[in-house]
Amino acid sequence: MLIFKSINIKTIMDKYMKHVRYAGILLMAFMGFSSCGDDFLEVIPKDQVAASTIFSNETSADLALYDVYKELPDMEGWGNEESYYSYDSFEHWSDNAVCKFDWAVTYRDLQTRSMTADQYNPGWYNHGYPALPFVYDKVFKFVRKANFFIENVALYKSNFSEEWIKTRVAEARFLRAFYYHEMWMAYGGLPIITRTLNLSEQGDNIFYPRSTFEQTGKFIIQELKEIANDLPDEISKGRATRAAALTLKAWCELFMNNYSDAAATCQQIIGGVHSLFTATGATSYNDQFMEENNNNCESIFAYQHDKKTKTGLRTKYFGPAGEFGAWGAMCPSQSLVDDYLMKDGLPKEDSPLWNPKKPYDNREPRFYQSVIYNGAEFAGKVYDQVNQKDLYDPSREYRSGYFRCKGINPDLTTADFEVNADGANFAYFRYAEVLLMYAEAKIEQNQIDDQVLKAINDVRVRSGIPTLQDTYDKTSFEQNELRDILRRERRIEFAFECKRYWDLIRWRTAEIVLNEPYYGMTVNAAGEYEPVFLKASAFHKDRSYLFPIYTPWIQINHRMLEQNDGVEFFDGQNPGY
Repeated sequence: MLIFKSINIKTIMDKYMKHVRYAGILLMAFMGFSSCGDDFLEVIPKDQVAASTIFSNETSADLALYDVYKELPDMEGWGNEESYYSYDSFEHWSDNAVCKFDWAVTYRDLQTRSMTADQYNPGWYNHGYPALPFVYDKVFKFVRKANFFIENVALYKSNFSEEWIKTRVAEARFLRAFYYHEMWMAYGGLPIITRTLNLSEQGDNIFYPRSTFEQTGKFIIQELKEIANDLPDEISKGRATRAAALTLKAWCELFMNNYSDAAATCQQIIGGVHSLFTATGATSYNDQFMEENNNNCESIFAYQHDKKTKTGLRTKYFGPAGEFGAWGAMCPSQSLVDDYLMKDGLPKEDSPLWNPKKPYDNREPRFYQSVIYNGAEFAGKVYDQVNQKDLYDPSREYRSGYFRCKGINPDLTTADFEVNADGANFAYFRYAEVLLMYAEAKIEQNQIDDQVLKAINDVRVRSGIPTLQDTYDKTSFEQNELRDILRRERRIEFAFECKRYWDLIRWRTAEIVLNEPYYGMTVNAAGEYEPVFLKASAFHKDRSYLFPIYTPWIQINHRMLEQNDGVEFFDGQNPGY
């Protein structure tokens, strides 16, 4: 079976183009179906001869599959032209962090969440939007690419081996499900399209009605169920695997509150080829995010970076400002800092180790591997608010009193930033999430046993804190108590990984949490710590659980359902947009 060492179009093209008989036709067709028109519902390419050439052998057909892979979002892309998450991290839409820049939409609109479907400008992808709310037009193009690949593999199946067909079609269906789940979380019910659309042949029938939230979720889950065992059971290097399909399936089941199914799916992954990354000892939690540990045993599915053809931007944009030379664009909130545990495993409010005059002493190791605070050292520099204004200065661009160091490479320099020389991957899913999803699903069913505690403990112990039993000096836990522990654990473990917002959405706690103001921390003239108000936040229970779809897109497809009523948010759009 052919395995791409890295999903890199230039490498593949250079290596294999000599085998393609009609290279010019192939390239024209490839470019055509990877950059079609602006309509969010695209139609099949007109050049059927080119399609027959593309799918004439496995090597050239792999190029078409790459064209589906290459649309995967770089969650930390910040303007990366291949990322539809453009210019601002979606983490800034949660309560974990604030964007440094006051011109970014995630800075301004947290106060109102007032973006509307009528006002949205599709040309603003690179102007500070948290771009996921506006990917509806983009992602259906990616779905179409997957459909195009699947249909043509079937049409030209005599050109391929049975094993190649099984694996590659499973990969394409996985990618289609991945793209659908991105839209589904943001928009609710969607038109389910599993074929390429041809306006000249189908006319008005290219417009599909919306399925419900539940129907769309079931479609995604069924797709993943059907193809999981057709994928390799191995550590992923950018390609879809069995574990990747099952993890996405479990996440969607959890998102739908199908807890029994989610737990069963997680059990199919636990004890398999993946495990928690512990290779570097006490610093393993943060080390797993560094380039030298790309595609490690914990990484289940990740956006692939290198220092040449697919450069990463994480350190440049989200690393600390000041002498280090990064932008410092992601500023952790006081709320997140407060949620980190003490080194005895207890919340600060319950721990005898907590000293409000020394709020950064005796915290758990993940805090020190994630957040730069007053007095912290990073890349050989001590960040000190008393003598310099690296961390909080309201007269300049945004500061919260904290910078991010999780996943930030201290060895990069400003010269590296000039060429975006950061090769660290972005993991969509890690094995730690499988463990915590399993635990959550069992807790929600009130089926708390030793395996549930073990799943949480494995994550805690890897991070350097005691087990739940040792921390609380007991062996059994009530459902509500363990639910709170689990939810806090998820926030800490996955900080800055674009998980928090979706957790608040599926728990239906966003209307509480995201209506709380944002605070940072400063040091007064006497050297004492003082919370500082940063900005207000708003989340509207009646409409903010879904993002708006640009009104003209709804007008194009007259078969879309009417906007949602009430607060169920399942079938279509929210009132008020």
